[in-house]
Amino acid sequence: MKKNIIILISTAFILASCTKNFEDMNQDPFSPTGTTIEALFNGVVSSLQQSMNEQFYLQNEIWYPETELGALTSESWGNSQIGTSNVWSDYYLMLANIREIEKRFDAYDEVQSDSSVCDKVRAQLNILKAYQTFKVTDIFGDMPYSQAGRIWENASSQAMMKPEWDTQESIYKSLLEELVWSRDVLHAYSSTTANGNEYYKLPYDVLLNNDYTLWAEFANSLILRHGLRMYDKEPDYATPLLVEAYNFIYSKMSSSGGVATGGGICLWPSVLGTNWDVNWSFREHRHLRMGETVWSVLSSTDDMDGSGIFDYRTFIFFDTNHKTDSFPDGAWHAYPQIRTTDTPTEGGSPYAQSRDGSYTFKGPSCLYSPFNYYLTRDEKYVPQILVTYADVLFMKAEIEVRHIGGITPPLNADESIRSGIYQSFLFWTHIPTQTSRWQYLYPQYTNYIGSLDIWSYCNNMAANVMNYAVYMNPNFDYTDEAYLNMIYQQRWLNLFRQPWEAWALARRTMATPTTTNHAKLTSFRMEYPQMEIEYNYDNYTAQLARMSHGDTRQTKVWWMDR
Repeated sequence: MKKNIIILISTAFILASCTKNFEDMNQDPFSPTGTTIEALFNGVVSSLQQSMNEQFYLQNEIWYPETELGALTSESWGNSQIGTSNVWSDYYLMLANIREIEKRFDAYDEVQSDSSVCDKVRAQLNILKAYQTFKVTDIFGDMPYSQAGRIWENASSQAMMKPEWDTQESIYKSLLEELVWSRDVLHAYSSTTANGNEYYKLPYDVLLNNDYTLWAEFANSLILRHGLRMYDKEPDYATPLLVEAYNFIYSKMSSSGGVATGGGICLWPSVLGTNWDVNWSFREHRHLRMGETVWSVLSSTDDMDGSGIFDYRTFIFFDTNHKTDSFPDGAWHAYPQIRTTDTPTEGGSPYAQSRDGSYTFKGPSCLYSPFNYYLTRDEKYVPQILVTYADVLFMKAEIEVRHIGGITPPLNADESIRSGIYQSFLFWTHIPTQTSRWQYLYPQYTNYIGSLDIWSYCNNMAANVMNYAVYMNPNFDYTDEAYLNMIYQQRWLNLFRQPWEAWALARRTMATPTTTNHAKLTSFRMEYPQMEIEYNYDNYTAQLARMSHGDTRQTKVWWMDR
């Protein structure tokens, strides 16, 4: 927090007034006039993007291998504190900016003599706050929240300088209540308040272009995601929220498979004018490969020529290994989730930028299949995913199969799951079309999709996955448990580039795909950053006493401890 305060002092100079009469309210002597409210708001949007250290030290080194969405050839880095410190610092800087914007909304409401005039933009801000706060609390558990980010409200207050920890339970319930309010405000069609004033509207919104319907759908998706996450801990609280969210009608995210307007809500680097540092995190890390677990749900055999592949998302998620005389296009070779003394040494340079000019060259020592180069290379048009419509459908399918609130599948569980897989294929199939850099696609993929329109292709692929995983699977017994495992499998796979969400799903259910009996899943949370411990020691010590296994990865977060 000490480091955060220094950052906040420097960033105070960029906090400024809003347009449309916000200028008159700017009394902060540290803030120059000129920066518009949309710039501050869109700065909060930009702050959702993952830092290079989060990607390198947390996603690639911990969450991919623990979820078994990937496999590590070597645990070489180990310094998770670099990643957690980045997540912590970035979050509290963002939260301070959100508090400042909220304060300006309050002042504007007062000037207009209408407490509702900023409701819609406040709802948009609530959703951004909820998304990132949920993400951070699901990483750490309890954390400073209600008193955090408020130092400018009273700089002499010890509570503002060194905030106490809030319980994850209180954070969850506060955010969910705000999300319900935000969804309903944004979903209402009125353009004026009860007093007849026009709602304040952002001149420019880089995330969803002030599409209130999409914003409401974003909010509802977060209610589904986190209502389910806490359901087993507090079913009485979560059930009415989930029933209402289940019955909410999606009209925009469901309207097409494209990722720009339908099928997903994403951060686009080309829109934000930034890059993700994705290639750096893979290029410098080097050790991620396709593992045995994910291969087992993509292919019906271990044939390295790919003849057993029945899920064509394989060709978007992964690459073959380096070409040989036996496999001139490379072979599909899964790395063991747990290395043994017999596992060959893995190397090569599958993530090096030199592949821009020589795509098939991955280095002769690249013996196992890496992640798809283009997913890790493009930093303009491959998005950072916040939520997909496929994920929404898988969550709704879980509610149906578990009969939460008395809900049952409208037709049958097969159709609910198939619809989610279909939407997942629509989303991922569009990704290569978003970038000119993505020039190579595997012949098996292009030959098949080239003979069909995208809708027919995705429908066929969804049917293909259902055939292999359900109808032709002698071990599938059509029980609720079997359907739930299928839902978790397909949701886990759809979360391929959201490993923090896959990690949460694995921790909550312990039913995501595994070939190790979840032996790799050893982290139930991450340790607090050292900088917070040193600066906020008294409150940290009080928090430490409440933790079942101390500040370790073995202490479960609130919604796991049941």
